Amino acid sequence: LVECFRFFEYILLYKDGVMFQIEQVTKLCSKIALTEPWDPYDIPANSTYEDQYYIGGPGDQIMVQEWSDRKPARKSESWVGVYTVKDCYPVQETYTKNSSVTTSTRFFDLQLGIADPSVFTPPSTCQAAQMRRMDDVC
Repeated sequence: LVECFRFFEYILLYKDGVMFQIEQVTKLCSKIALTEPWDPYDIPANSTYEDQYYIGGPGDQIMVQEWSDRKPARKSESWVGVYTVKDCYPVQETYTKNSSVTTSTRFFDLQLGIADPSVFTPPSTCQAAQMRRMDDVC
């Protein structure tokens, strides 16, 4: 028995409140409503400073700061972000939604601006997309 999995590209258009799910082989497309607001990947104004340290090795280090949404009355946090001290580039963000859902995002090869804005244009197969999520398994 050989399992079959499908792979998807996702285009998230927060202003329109929609995410396009594009199957990579057939290019079939579906739409899914976005329910969460855009995350600007910044340090929110009410964040708690946690630590400052270097990442990397000898002679090749970058100083970063760690921030969270931890409040003094709470023992844990639902968000932790690590950012470079110089220019405040995101390095890693971790969100814990509940005891079984945690999302960790790592950032690399960052560039200022968007070199090709067409990456946010859904393909023509998405024009007639239905509001449903496609399954991962064939």
